[in-house]
This record gives sequence, structure tokens and C-alpha cells, in this order.
Amino acid sequence: ILTDEALHRMRNIGDLTVGRINEALNNYLPENIQYSKIDEPLQSEYRTEAILPDPETHIAIEWARVFTDDDTLGSLLQAHQNGIDIPLEVTTGMDIILAIPIPKLSGYHVPLLGDLIDELIAEAGDSDLFVARECSQHTPTLEELGASRNRTRERIRQIVARDTKIIREALTTERFQSIRWAAEQLRIELGILIPIDHGCIKRWRERLGEERFEILRWVAGYVHDSTSLILGKKARSELKQALNDAIGDKWLIETKDLITSLDILVRPEIALGFVLETGQWRDIGDGWLLRWDGAIQHKAERVLRLACRPMTPDELVDAIGHGSVGSLKNQHGSTLIRIDKELRLALREWGYEEYEGITTEIEQRIDRGGGVASVSAILEEFVSAFGVKEGSVRAYLEAGPYTISGDEVRHLANRGYTPSNVSGRRHAIRIGDKWGQRFTVSDANMRGYSFDLDRDIAAHNGLQPDDSLVVPAIHADTVVGEASLIWRLTYLRGTVDVGRLSSVLKGLGVDAGDEIVIVATPESCAVLLDSETPQQRRSTVSDDIRRSLLGRQ
Repeated sequence: ILTDEALHRMRNIGDLTVGRINEALNNYLPENIQYSKIDEPLQSEYRTEAILPDPETHIAIEWARVFTDDDTLGSLLQAHQNGIDIPLEVTTGMDIILAIPIPKLSGYHVPLLGDLIDELIAEAGDSDLFVARECSQHTPTLEELGASRNRTRERIRQIVARDTKIIREALTTERFQSIRWAAEQLRIELGILIPIDHGCIKRWRERLGEERFEILRWVAGYVHDSTSLILGKKARSELKQALNDAIGDKWLIETKDLITSLDILVRPEIALGFVLETGQWRDIGDGWLLRWDGAIQHKAERVLRLACRPMTPDELVDAIGHGSVGSLKNQHGSTLIRIDKELRLALREWGYEEYEGITTEIEQRIDRGGGVASVSAILEEFVSAFGVKEGSVRAYLEAGPYTISGDEVRHLANRGYTPSNVSGRRHAIRIGDKWGQRFTVSDANMRGYSFDLDRDIAAHNGLQPDDSLVVPAIHADTVVGEASLIWRLTYLRGTVDVGRLSSVLKGLGVDAGDEIVIVATPESCAVLLDSETPQQRRSTVSDDIRRSLLGRQ
């Protein structure tokens, strides 16, 4: 049924006679559709009766009616898409029906989207200027446009503002409703942000052409932003905020849940790329993202949660993909604990017994027992729980500050230390009224590893067992840094740790392989270069005298 309005939309009809109207209809509709002609001029309706004589089309319709009692084109399409095996002769008939051009089905001319866009822009008083200013990928300035047209910047602005208003008003009319629909579809397909080289944009460009596409993206509200199209200048911040709101404090998220929970329109791959670009998340496959920011301890915690089992530092470094085993061996705290001699890490919430070294564990067992513990119980527990050897536990018991009687072990009543004479030791050197120790600096020392100071030398200088001190590091009576001095009686090697000297050595120009002397006291830690020691000076004088005597001979 064709209304007067529909007839007037047809090109070149206007107030034609009824005969010429029927002639125009026959030019637009299939030859096999016949019309009941009305003699009265400009009647409100024209009735058509379609006749599809092709046998194939009748077969297709007959087949479709098997699955529906409806008789519309929609039911035919639904039957075509319901997944049922379709006979070849039915498919052929459907292809014929579905290939009928839309203008012939509608009864009047339907302009293409590109043609409508041209008609819309033609509404502007200066369409070329409007397109150049508002619908270009690289927007020229008002000054540049004014110079090219010999007009002022302000005049160019006024013209563009006038035409913008005209075009926006035209867009509200029924004539350009198809452009409004297309703009809405563009927003659905592109979302709030999309790279300019995305395949979706390429398809629209190929369909409409460069200039027409730029006009449609302007209608849809998109602007260019570096390499992307964004829906409004705040699109990036809006997308970031929407993602942050959806993620919250989660450490593991499923991408499909993330996308569905967003309150903003965005393509899934764009949202995923935006999240990964922050560097705070890691794609672990199968549609899952793992939070990947913070220190290595935090990453180790998340890996453990995924693995659901304790892991060694080597395993964790391999899973994390960076860092060193050394950086993880001491990474334990409120959430991570070491559970055995292999330094396997576990989550504290898993309920494992924390392993803090044999000596600390022995101390804890004695304290728990009110000053006494069972040797056999310690051996049984440590071997089974921490994986240490029985011989190692016995060695710590015998070397530590303990007294053992039968199966009972207690703290040693007097934890003091009486040093032996060090004057005959090769590495010991007298420095004033103190004793120093000569060291050959290693690569490990330069990286921050401690020096092992003879505890007899330390005791002669006034240090005591269980001392844990941070003192000034001195060179040539000048403070050049600080040093840590830690004396553990339970340390089997029987030495005192002297640490934190790496930066001091580098500042003094010391390299691995050089000789230094360390003089550690409760008040300071002096570092002397080998050439600055009294013995080295005496040795140099002796060499000079020997060479002089040899010269006389």
C-alpha cells in the first residue's frame, strides 16, 4: 500500500497524472508485480498485488510455512536461519526472493547512505569550509582557513558555527533519519574509543569513502585523538575510570566478566588492550588477567595463589619471568613465609609452620617449653617438617649457646665470649690499640655481600655476642657511610657479619681483587686501603733498603 507521502518521495513525480504515476511505479517495481489502477487522481492509497510465478520461489515459501504459520518475509528469513538442513531447490528459491532490490520491494526510491550524506552537507551555506574545519582528520586552524579565503579568523568561526547549527537542525528531520540511524550504528560498532586503523573503521571507509566517513563520524560525535577515534575529548579518562570501577581491588579477573560489567560502550579487544597497556596486568591465557604491579613479593603471592602450593624461589622467578632468586629468598613478611630449608615460600594463611632457620627454631622450642625442650622432639619435628638432616640439627645444638643434658636442651646461662690470642694469625694486623683484619675484596662484596670478621678479633675490639649494630664507616678520620655489625653466637662459621660497605668501597675506588683492612668496634668501622696500613709501609721501606744495598754490591 502506497500513501500520497510515499508517492511524493519518488523522484520526478510531483503532481503527475494518475497514468504517469502508474507508469513510474512500474519503473521502480519488479515486472512480475501487477497493480490495481485507480482512475481518480491523487487517491490516498495504491494497492498492489504481488505475483511470484517462479516455481522455485513457491517451493521456498511452501518449505518455510512448514515451520511457521506466519506468512511474512520475516518468517521466511527466520526459517532460513534456524539451522535446519535446507533442500537445494528451497535454497535456490530463497536466494531469488532475498536478491530482490530494496527499492523494488519498497515501491519508491531509497537513496544510498552516501547520497544522503551529500544531501545533508549541501544544506550548509559553505559546505567546503564546514567539511574542512569539522570533518577532516587533520583539522586546519581558523587562521589557516582565513588566510586561504582572505577572511578573518572570527569570520571563519562565524560561518562554521552557522553551518553547524543548520546541519544539526536538518539532522532532526525525517528526511535524514537514515543518517541518524547510521550514526547510532557507528557508535555501537566503534564504542567510546577505537584505533584509527581498526578493521571496523576500514570497512566504513571503503563503503562511504574518506570524506563521507569523516562527516558521519562527526555526526556520531567522534573526534580524532592521535591514532584513535574517541567519542568526546574525555573518552580516555572515562574509559579508564569505568575500567577501574569494574576491576576494583581484584587481583584476578575474567575478561568476559570485566566487559559485561562495564557501564560504558567499548569493544572487548579495545578494553583488554587498554588494561594491558597500563602495565599493571598480565594476560595469563584462557580469558584471564592477573594483576601484575607492585614488588616481586606481591607477584610471588599471586603466583602462589594460582599454583595453590608452596614453591621454591627458583620456581617463582621462573613463573614471574624476572627478578633473582636472591631477591626472593628474603622476601617474606605478613603474607609469605618460608616453610623449609629449601626456602619454599607459602602463604601464611595456608597454616604451614614458618621456618626461620635451625637456630631460631631451636630458640623458639626452648622458649615455648619455658626454658627447656626435648632434643628428640626437635630432631623428629625438624626433619619431617623442614626437610633438614638430623646431623645438621645436632651440629647446631652442639655449637650453639645451649647446654644439653640427656634429652633436654636449655639456653646457656652465660652467653659471654672469651677471645683467643690473635697476634699470630696471618690475617690479623695491629692498628693502634685495636686489631684489624685483612680482606681480599670479592665480586660478591662489591654487590653488597658481607665480610666475615674473625670473632676473636671482634671480641678484642670490644664487640659482644648477640650485638646487632649500625655504626659509622670511617676512612682517614672521615665518615664515608655506615656499616652493620652482627654477631650471632649460633652462626656455625664462627664469624661476625660486617655489611653495608658496598657503596663505601665504590666511593673509595676499590675494585674486586684489591686488599683492604677492616677495624670494627662498637663505635665505628674503619676501612683502610692496603697501602695505608703500618705493615705495608714498613714492607715498602724494607724493600727500598734492600734494593739500595743490592745496588752498592
